[in-house]
Amino acid sequence: MDDWKKGVAGGGSDSLIREVEELDGSVAEIYVDACDEAGCAEESADGSPARPYPTIRAAQAAARALAGTGYEGRIDVRIRAGTYALSEPLRLGSADTGGGRCQVAYRCDDESDGAEPPILSGGVAIADWEPWQNGIWRAKVPQGVRPRTLYADGARIDKARLPAVGYYETEPASERDGICVGVLPAGDAAAFEQAATVCAGMQAFVWPGEGEWNWFSETIPVRKADAEKRRIDFARPATWGIGGGSRYYLQGSLAFLREPGQFHFDEASRVLYYRPVTGTPLEQRVIAPALHRVVEIVGDGERQPVSGIALRGLELAFTDFYDDYRIVPDEEAANTEPDGQRNGLVYIRDADSVAIDGCRLRFSGSSGVLLDRCALNVKLTRNVVEHVGHHGIYAVGYAPGEGAFRDSDAANLNKGHLIADNEILHGGELVGHGAGIQLYQCGDCDIAHNRIAHMPRYGISMKGVRQGAMPKTLWGIPVTWDNHWDFLFARNNRIRHNDISDVMTDSQDGGMIESWGVGLGNLIRGNRLHHSGIRFSFGFGIYLDDASDGFTVTHNVLDHLYSADTGKLWMAIFAKGIGNVIANNLIVDNPAAVNAIGTQEMVGEANRELAIERNIVSNAGRMYGFVNWRPERLARADRNLYWNGGAPRLISGELPEPAVPLGENPAWGFDYDWETWLSVSEGRFEANSVVADPLFASGEEGGYRLRPDSPAYGLGWEDIDWSLIGPRRRQHD
Repeated sequence: MDDWKKGVAGGGSDSLIREVEELDGSVAEIYVDACDEAGCAEESADGSPARPYPTIRAAQAAARALAGTGYEGRIDVRIRAGTYALSEPLRLGSADTGGGRCQVAYRCDDESDGAEPPILSGGVAIADWEPWQNGIWRAKVPQGVRPRTLYADGARIDKARLPAVGYYETEPASERDGICVGVLPAGDAAAFEQAATVCAGMQAFVWPGEGEWNWFSETIPVRKADAEKRRIDFARPATWGIGGGSRYYLQGSLAFLREPGQFHFDEASRVLYYRPVTGTPLEQRVIAPALHRVVEIVGDGERQPVSGIALRGLELAFTDFYDDYRIVPDEEAANTEPDGQRNGLVYIRDADSVAIDGCRLRFSGSSGVLLDRCALNVKLTRNVVEHVGHHGIYAVGYAPGEGAFRDSDAANLNKGHLIADNEILHGGELVGHGAGIQLYQCGDCDIAHNRIAHMPRYGISMKGVRQGAMPKTLWGIPVTWDNHWDFLFARNNRIRHNDISDVMTDSQDGGMIESWGVGLGNLIRGNRLHHSGIRFSFGFGIYLDDASDGFTVTHNVLDHLYSADTGKLWMAIFAKGIGNVIANNLIVDNPAAVNAIGTQEMVGEANRELAIERNIVSNAGRMYGFVNWRPERLARADRNLYWNGGAPRLISGELPEPAVPLGENPAWGFDYDWETWLSVSEGRFEANSVVADPLFASGEEGGYRLRPDSPAYGLGWEDIDWSLIGPRRRQHD
């Protein structure tokens, strides 16, 4: 039953709000139409279908006014197709829900298949282009807009950079406060010399780590450039040492704008220079970002979280990056970012039970969605997150010891999220360690049925702080071995049935699914990790890094992983930590893998009591890699099937004397024959394992189904249901 009645909207008691009677109560509908096809000016708009508001802000004011009257139904702000350019983020909080009485949804008005979603934009369109020189165009940028990234016709435009693609490597004299650029090719040397005369706006994108470990990247402003000495001085020190061989490139100078598909912004003159790949900017829609966030959902503190807000069927786009991107706020911080960098197209803090469903989030200077510190029970479902500068979805809870809490339980405030059926593509476009989904001090999450691809580092990552790096007290409580897991909130996460490919494209010492310094009870089940390579240094498929304890890793498929360029796929599954179970995984068709399964104890963090059983390893390198073998490393290892065309099983690493190696291993240590390892381990393992053809009835396209007579079934193998992997097409409650 439809009933038109008087309502309160935007301060006018004569406004009309449609109320629809439903089984679960009433729904007030407020309409927005940027195109204003009805010819309705804002002064006469009332939010009805016939006289919609022309701006999001006017519709929000009407919704807030209704919520403030004591209304207890649902409020739907129905947004029609069009582009809504925001001068500041849409800020949603307790006032929008009447202190929690109302459920409020900002949603696409036309939810039919194929309908164009409304676009909430954090950028401004740049017009009045004029040709300049050498295929470069230029235009004035509005006052207050200073783009650190740019977008044009469905693509991110790179800053003009040197070299135009790829990296240089630093000279040995490079230090935290600057780098020696070494000898450059003639054309690049000329561009550097020209840029050095006016280095305002120049930045160095650099991987600190002394050329050996490239875990995280930084973008550091340049204070001074000396072409004669081939030296770059930073405006602030890099977080870690740089040394020789670290990868870097320079950006942010008009002298570097020599290749199509790049831009330069001259802040002094407010002129944007752009060289299109094809055509002209007159034929494109060029967007300069003006905001760091499009939507903020923020409550009134940890004790008064906002709840009941949803975004449905919207497109959120076009946010900016930074002049200075730091890894951490200071050297003592562990995996936490400065507050000024905690941004996303959607930023959520001090919130409980909010939802983002069926939205498209793209073209972000930072993350797609950021759940900061206090965020509980957030549902992120059926979204497409693509072309983001940092992480696709980033949940970052309180770091150990951060905040004024009475104990660890009180600080555990980022948890309980459902992240399901999303497509997360092309992340880390501005930050080299971008992940599809990053959880830091965040637990009890269900991360299921997502497709993640094209990330420079992780597909999915969970982090906290390893025990050996913890301070002696946290929140006033002495830290001991027995209680240290209490301070680690990345626990009881369920990583299941995700499809992950083409990640680890630019970083190293990482994995497609990775953990470091986390709590107990995490599950990695039924995921497919495939068609992904290690392109630099070394990396892994599933990587349980230091202090990753109590994991269950089961029913996963790891296929078509490879080594590329100078990189090595060291292990398909690398398991540090205590008490981890690796069972019933299919590791297949990874011929460039050095090892299928590996272990290592390092930095004083224990690696023991692992169970490795009922796995199939076929055409995937050596069976095991034990970097430093100890008898207590394994609790159980048995009923595994190995096949490499009939070749014998090998293990690699470093076994104690009198073990005699066969030769050097291409990644680490030496190779040994199987019997040598069994002798060293006193025959405690692999008594029922076999070397045998697994007898696949089908290959990759058929889900590697086994023939009924496969010897794997006699070892207890359980089939993997490929139909569960990846996004499902269904509605969520």
